Amino acid sequence: MNIEIAAICDAATANGSGGRLNILGAFDRIFAKFPLVIPQCSTAFRIRYSRSEAGMHDLTLAFEDVCGKPIVPSMQSKIPLEPVAQGFDTAAVNMVLNLQRLQIKRPDKYIIRLIVDDEELASLPLYALEAPQQPGGNSPDAPIASGEQELPN
Repeated sequence: MNIEIAAICDAATANGSGGRLNILGAFDRIFAKFPLVIPQCSTAFRIRYSRSEAGMHDLTLAFEDVCGKPIVPSMQSKIPLEPVAQGFDTAAVNMVLNLQRLQIKRPDKYIIRLIVDDEELASLPLYALEAPQQPGGNSPDAPIASGEQELPN
């Protein structure tokens, strides 16, 4: 198995096995005041597999701090990898997991791990950083680099 796409994003949709995977607003860091609640975000994965890997597989998605402590309970499921169609060497499956009201208590580095059949296939960092303050205690107008996300508290 090979991970073609792995992202934390604002939103994602997928249609069918091997169909289109739509990703909106991929990010790896957020600036906020803590504790914070991310109202909604998604993880999106596209897994490419060979003919011999078709069948049922155990899937675990873990969201942990850098010490391995779960932030939310690990999500476990079985995923069916459909047989590879005649005339093709490989197939792909898209997976989207929507996370609602994700609570992050402190600034830190967090890790989202995709594990299939007890093998980690992808590891995504999420850097939760304290929002920089301007002199005088006001929130900054523009210290967030282009493409980075700031969440209101």
